[in-house]
Amino acid sequence: MTLNRVLTGMGAAALAVVVLAACGSEQAGGQQQNTASSVGAQAAATSPSPDAQVAFMEMLERVGVPCVPDAPAATESDDPGPGEHPPTRPSELLPVGEKPPTDVPSPTAAPEQPRLKGVEACEGREHGKRITQALIGLDKPTTIQVRQKLNKLGYIDSRIHGLKAERGVVRFYLDLRVMGGQLALKGASAGKNTTVEAFAHPAEGAFKPGR
Repeated sequence: MTLNRVLTGMGAAALAVVVLAACGSEQAGGQQQNTASSVGAQAAATSPSPDAQVAFMEMLERVGVPCVPDAPAATESDDPGPGEHPPTRPSELLPVGEKPPTDVPSPTAAPEQPRLKGVEACEGREHGKRITQALIGLDKPTTIQVRQKLNKLGYIDSRIHGLKAERGVVRFYLDLRVMGGQLALKGASAGKNTTVEAFAHPAEGAFKPGR
């Protein structure tokens, strides 16, 4: 074999190595770019846009309209008028050895669970009715169908939690807490047996129902 042919063979081999290395770099770069795009898409899906947030808040306001209480009517003042004095009664003495009542809870007492009251209790019923009406027509619901129905009603993905299917029933939670509120919903989509119930979740902290 001549020297020129040897050098030519070595040059071709070296060129092949360079080409393969370049292809590998392009493939790796493409994989990294695809991975980054996938991660970005997931982040975008879980982070609602400002417009979606505004639309969500407007939906909450519309649903809650029937629950806004009327302005309280003027009532007569209990303050005594000129020349009047509030009725007095003799103070009652406690029996010997008895301590006055106290409102301080026992350190060993279980913490009281939050409860919905007033406007939030009413809003919970309103949300429950409209969601039940939307889901009751799903004969064999799937998680995708339930999410789509909730999205169509104005409930954004960041407020939908625990969406999963179990034995033909799709269960989910909705975090509707705003401005220190405690309103949350739990639902079970099962055709005509669909149920949606409101409950109170602590206003502070992450949304962790059932814990």
